[in-house]
Amino acid sequence: MTSENTSRPRIAVFAGTVREGRNSIKIAEWAVESLKNAGVDADVEVLDLAEQQLGKFTSATPPRMHEGEYEEPELAAWSRKVGSFDGFIFATGEYNGSVPGVMKNAVDSLFREWTEKPVGFIGWGSTGASSAVAHWHTVATYLGMKVIDKDVLLTFEEVFPDFVFTPSEQHTQAVVALGTAVAEAASVSVSV
Repeated sequence: MTSENTSRPRIAVFAGTVREGRNSIKIAEWAVESLKNAGVDADVEVLDLAEQQLGKFTSATPPRMHEGEYEEPELAAWSRKVGSFDGFIFATGEYNGSVPGVMKNAVDSLFREWTEKPVGFIGWGSTGASSAVAHWHTVATYLGMKVIDKDVLLTFEEVFPDFVFTPSEQHTQAVVALGTAVAEAASVSVSV
């Protein structure tokens, strides 16, 4: 747990792609703004994978065995960053029917930092990233995360008309419901 008291939980909206012109940052920023505007009881911020200095996961020791101590300075910084949050919303695209590889590498490079924390998912793609989100459910469950079953699946047709991100009020309400559920689950962890 990241907090010793009953303060507001810290929630990261994890923008998990790094390509130029990526949608993950637009969607993560929209989610954070929507949650703040709705007054969700949490401190919410974007965790932008593109701003992290991560290479390939190459350690001979599996992350589960590291106990949060990492030799590589970049991985130690990533561990501290992820460990500082009480819950997550993963903003994920879908690449060839699965999760973005760079995002998976970033998640796989840690273990205990994710464990017992709530996580929800916002996916986008031609089918709303339903396959990627299903894969993330499996990964999060394996990591011991508390999966919040309020996925927000956005299709390109719905939210990217003319290649411009245009979420509807219904999409915003769904994100607020997801964020509220993550914050409530994180609050339980923070206050324990």
